[in-house]
Amino acid sequence: MEKIKTILRTSDWEKVGIAAFYGYFAINILMKAFAYDHGDDIYKFFFIFAMTFWAIKVVTTKYTIRETAWIAVLLGIGLMLSVITKQNTWLLLFMTIIAMKNCSFRQMIQIAVYLRVFCLFVLVLGSAFGVFDIGFKTTPDTNYVEIPVYSFAMNEPNTAFLAVFLTILLLLYYNYEKLNLWWFIGTSVVALIFYELTFCRTGIAVFFFTWALIIFEKIAKDRYKVIFTLSVPAGAIFSLLVMIFYDGGNSFMHLLNHLVSGRSYIMSSYYKAQGVSLFPRVQELFYGEYYGLIDNTYMYVFLYCGGLVAVFFFVLVQKTLMRLYREGHYKELAMITAFALYGVLEQFVMNGFMNPFILLCGILLYPDILDQNTAGIEK
Repeated sequence: MEKIKTILRTSDWEKVGIAAFYGYFAINILMKAFAYDHGDDIYKFFFIFAMTFWAIKVVTTKYTIRETAWIAVLLGIGLMLSVITKQNTWLLLFMTIIAMKNCSFRQMIQIAVYLRVFCLFVLVLGSAFGVFDIGFKTTPDTNYVEIPVYSFAMNEPNTAFLAVFLTILLLLYYNYEKLNLWWFIGTSVVALIFYELTFCRTGIAVFFFTWALIIFEKIAKDRYKVIFTLSVPAGAIFSLLVMIFYDGGNSFMHLLNHLVSGRSYIMSSYYKAQGVSLFPRVQELFYGEYYGLIDNTYMYVFLYCGGLVAVFFFVLVQKTLMRLYREGHYKELAMITAFALYGVLEQFVMNGFMNPFILLCGILLYPDILDQNTAGIEK
């Protein structure tokens, strides 16, 4: 017993907590990389371990009074949204940001890179050799001709390409200073191969948009990079205008709706049927008149979570963008801008284990998470 007490007294619990946080983050990345969701039994099993690691990190971390106050606010909002909307994305996002103190964002990205490369390799190779279901089906192309597509053990071909896109994006960010023409050629070949196998027009468009952002960031003068800070507001305003003024009889609107696979019609239909609210609304309200998934992060937040939460969220994001710009974190801004475009077309952007760059909002609480010499790197 005395030996146990001595170990407890002499252990560096702060470092234990940091290691536990990386374990929490790694488990969640692993589950998302293998395309498991909260409804899967294996996800529930590993989630118990992840939450245990999270609890260890929180109880071994010393928070200031200011940080504690913000933690209370974030947990309150997250729990409220979890109960009302019956989705835990917000709560997990805030919980992850809360536990990030004294950790290194680059170390988190390194974990995500290794795990996503490994998981993608296993899924694709396993599907090719029949270990997993390759997910063959047909889908109409732009000329309405049925073509073969594959999902590689995931639920949809679009999900498969998203896994490829996220893996490539993390690799580009992690090796950002080394990027050159060969990186562009190599990643483009991989992206185009999987585009042919999945026919994910959204993903391939965002992929080349990301490279355009990277090239701009590398050649533009610093004062012009302020345009990155407008990415999220531009995406939100564009989405709001399309939702409010959508008219299927208008030729431009009709073409836009076709290009985004009906997303404009779905958003507009919910807006016209349910209106807007300042406060979060239960999902059953939307299921009463179901038009489809709201594959737009901005309008998902606005319609489901209410105007007040949407304003709170967008203010936090905008303050984060301005902080990153003032401190010269331009490569992070380029990555956020890429996801800002994906946010117009998908809903996953709120998930910190698929879009780790949203976790950079934590810089408002913990200014040193982008510091290369944090405790996480030393560990």
